Amino acid sequence: MKRAFPLVLFIFFTVSPALPRDDYTGLAAFDAIHYVINIEINGTADSIKGKTRILLDCRESGAKQLSLDFPGLTVDRVRVNETDASFTRGRGRVVIPLSRDYGAGERFWVEVNYQGQPKDGLFIKKNKFGNRTVFADNWPDRARHWFPAIDHPSDKATVEFFVTAPSGYDVIANGALVETTNRLDGTKLTHWRESVPIPTYCMVIGAAEFSIINMGKSNDVQLSYYLYPQDREQGVKDLGRALQMMEFYTGLIGPYPYEKLALVQSSTRFGGMENSSSIFFDEKAFDGSGRLEATVAHEIAHQWFGDSVTEADWHDLWLSEGFATYFENLFFERADGRDRFVSKMLADKDRYLKAYGENVKPIFDPSIKDLFQLLNRNNYEKGGWVLHMLRRVMGDDKFFAGVRDYYRTHRDRNASTEDLRKIMEFHAGRPLDWFFRQWIFEAGHPVYEASWRWDDSAKEMTLKVRQKQSGTLFKMPLDVEIDLGGTKRREVIEMKDREQTVTLKLDAKPAGVSIDPDEWVLKVATVAEEK
Repeated sequence: MKRAFPLVLFIFFTVSPALPRDDYTGLAAFDAIHYVINIEINGTADSIKGKTRILLDCRESGAKQLSLDFPGLTVDRVRVNETDASFTRGRGRVVIPLSRDYGAGERFWVEVNYQGQPKDGLFIKKNKFGNRTVFADNWPDRARHWFPAIDHPSDKATVEFFVTAPSGYDVIANGALVETTNRLDGTKLTHWRESVPIPTYCMVIGAAEFSIINMGKSNDVQLSYYLYPQDREQGVKDLGRALQMMEFYTGLIGPYPYEKLALVQSSTRFGGMENSSSIFFDEKAFDGSGRLEATVAHEIAHQWFGDSVTEADWHDLWLSEGFATYFENLFFERADGRDRFVSKMLADKDRYLKAYGENVKPIFDPSIKDLFQLLNRNNYEKGGWVLHMLRRVMGDDKFFAGVRDYYRTHRDRNASTEDLRKIMEFHAGRPLDWFFRQWIFEAGHPVYEASWRWDDSAKEMTLKVRQKQSGTLFKMPLDVEIDLGGTKRREVIEMKDREQTVTLKLDAKPAGVSIDPDEWVLKVATVAEEK
């Protein structure tokens, strides 16, 4: 089926892309605005037929050719504005000479017809029950293996899918369901349309036999589960409190950004993948134990951070994974209490510390070229702790106001660490460059060694705190709790030097002293009384 997408729909969703600082090339001249992806799935073969039409915006005059990421599959035909065009292949791209110069601001369509068996990105295989399935698995830059694209998160676009598959398949994709039509030849056409710009790594389809369960609505957004029929009962248990998660994040951050949310059991490589409005979860994680619930919270949080507000540069991945890690924990703080939250934060801290010796690098690390190496403890656990510490520095009211402003400002767009810093500084009412410099662009964490002594004649306690780590000196407010027997006293040290000493008047010798008792600082700390 050939379908032209009305230009009027794009007027309200045009996004000004932020150019990346990583190694991706080929973005300068063009911006993808909308993808129309037609895919034909065969009932027995592992190959596909595809036709992808892309609406492109010319960002600068004089471009002589268009280069699309698309290795592997056989290209049968290319058209530009309905006219056949020549093309060449090389270095994983389809290069299309343009018949004329397009001026800045002009738009045109390119169409690529292709076929073959995808080597990556789209997997046609049997699931754990031996049933045939088809699932896209794009992160980080593997969408290019099954449809031509500008395959980088800084180039977000709207998308629609026309999937033709055997009638026994249920098809899920991004956005809203437009059409399902059973045909006389035993196939079924399913049409999904996502009207909000999303990154290519989130543009997915899934085709399998599903039990489709409507779980209710959160602020008029439908939540549905797509589960293998054999796992229906335990799958509902495993997906846990998903509706409450949607409600919590909407209230804390801002409106949910998409038309629906589907939680999908899939035959893919990751435990969970945050595809916009259609989250895929590893089929093997469904066992009725409920252990999947934390992953569910993490991936739903990604709908706001990662999918809607997307990093412009791969090396800012913490803006996706760090946010999802922390907001996962925030859900359990609200739902289950402070103790559950602290236990999850400490578990994240332990994972980071265990990995630290093998990765003494900052969170923002341009030396990483293999994008899969970005899936590290810095971007996840340390990134989550950075947000936790920023909450301590700013206070709850200002921190969460800043988060809401950050989401509202960059919704459906791209952002960088600098964008986050500027908004948080506005709400804090003071510079925060020192905070982001030490925690994002420098490596490590503070190692505090504290000692205290009591002067009974003067009724004074002297506390000395040293930073023992090499390299960066960390500036952080450090809470000190003094146990006076029946009562406890709190003091705050603005720790910034290699060694700092404070003297406090007390009525009696402390029974004990603790550093950062509420776990607000990512640190290693010891406290001892001087004898």
